[in-house]
Amino acid sequence: MNAVHLQHLADSAFPIGSAAHSFGIETLVDAGFLNTESLAAFLDAYLHETGALEAAYCGASCGADVGQWLTLNAELGARKLARESRDASAAMGRRFLRLAAGISGNELLMAASDLPAETHLAACFGLVSGVFGIDAATAAAAYLQQSMTALVSACQRLLPLGQSQAHQILWSLETAIIAAAKRSVMEPGLASSFTPLLDIASARHATLYTRLFMS
Repeated sequence: MNAVHLQHLADSAFPIGSAAHSFGIETLVDAGFLNTESLAAFLDAYLHETGALEAAYCGASCGADVGQWLTLNAELGARKLARESRDASAAMGRRFLRLAAGISGNELLMAASDLPAETHLAACFGLVSGVFGIDAATAAAAYLQQSMTALVSACQRLLPLGQSQAHQILWSLETAIIAAAKRSVMEPGLASSFTPLLDIASARHATLYTRLFMS
């Protein structure tokens, strides 16, 4: 049943609000820094940096006790420099955790979902996966696949990107997803991520004249 649970949690249709966020990509498209031709390379680089960082926190959250998990959330939040992206991650994490707690009835998840602390999606995905007995590397890979699917979906609304090309891009990212997921065993505090352009784009998103997304 663990595989079924994982498919359910990683389904892009899981209603956590991912369709409302681009995490700065909308700003990059608006500024002309990102187009259909450069999208695959951009997402590959995204996985190498942001993806690997979040995989480390997702993996560390698998099997963590609540105290350790709260510390991981605080660390991850502090490493998200742009307020819009940080708030989006926290909102989606809270929604994900509450949905998982509600449908499973698990006492630990229900208790965690009631805590007033900021909780981020990567760490919430890891915590829930650990409760269902899913190992860290598998959880991280599923989380990254879900994240990439959501970002490609956002790009379909921002760029001339059809369904076939979108799925070709997702397929081509398999190697990068697996490589990033392997870093789920890394001590999160040692995981590096350097994305100044994306951080600036995220911070400037609120200043766009028109916006399709909340972040």
